[in-house]
Parts: sequence; C-alpha cells; structure tokens
Amino acid sequence: MNILIVCTGNTCRSPMAEVILKKAIKESGKNIEEYCISSAGISTANGMDASKNSIEALKELGIDLSNHKSRVITKELIDKSDVILTMTKSHKEILVQAVPKCKEKVYTFKGFANQDESDISDPFGGNLNTYRNTMQEIIYSVNKIVKNI
Repeated sequence: MNILIVCTGNTCRSPMAEVILKKAIKESGKNIEEYCISSAGISTANGMDASKNSIEALKELGIDLSNHKSRVITKELIDKSDVILTMTKSHKEILVQAVPKCKEKVYTFKGFANQDESDISDPFGGNLNTYRNTMQEIIYSVNKIVKNI
C-alpha cells in the first residue's frame, strides 16, 4: 500500500507523520514491507532539511529525522499513491482541485483516523514545545490510522 502524507513545506508535519507512522506500523506487528510511506509538500522546494525542532522532538521518540529532504508533490506521486493523507482540509482541497480523479483517495489525517476533519496544527516557526504538541497530535491519529490500514 502506497501512502503519501502531504503538508505545506514538507519540513515539519508531513515528515514527522511519515516516520511516526512507519514506526507505529512496525510496532503493531504488521509487515512494514507491505507499505510504502512517503511525504511531500504543496508549497516547497526539493532538498530542504527537516526543521530543527522537528528533528529534536522526534529524538524524544528515538526517531532520527536528520536525513530528511523535502520534496514537491507531483502528479506522479499522486497517481501512484493508494491513500493520500493531508495535514489540513485546505491541503485536501488543493489536491482535489489540481487532480480531480484523486478525490476518492485523499483524506485529512484526522479524518482517516475516524476523528473529526480538523487540521493538524502547523508548528512552523514555533518553539520546541509547539513541535512536541504537533507530534502528540500526529501520534494520537497514527494509532488510529494503523488500525485502518
């Protein structure tokens, strides 16, 4: 199953969600080899590092995000994905508007977790605690997402 996680810059939320989801799948006992999980940004440039505070927050979970490089979402990435999870409702709307046929496989992160359709908070520019809070939002949803895939 190809799962693509999308945010704005692909330096905070989506890379955090990508590695947290990978870790949760492994820990759940599911075969991680059956999943291809990646992330991309709607408004970014290729090759940017993950934000410093994303890297620091994830260290607390024993996850190393220091090698992450951002990438721009493309139609090819959308087409090859089985499920696309967006950090916000507006990200979802942008994707569906750009590629209408992807509508059936695009969900908000919290929506796919059978929660409400609220957004995952954007920590960009915030302090480490802001990033920790976003990380906890992601973890809460990831635990439900693993059960749904």
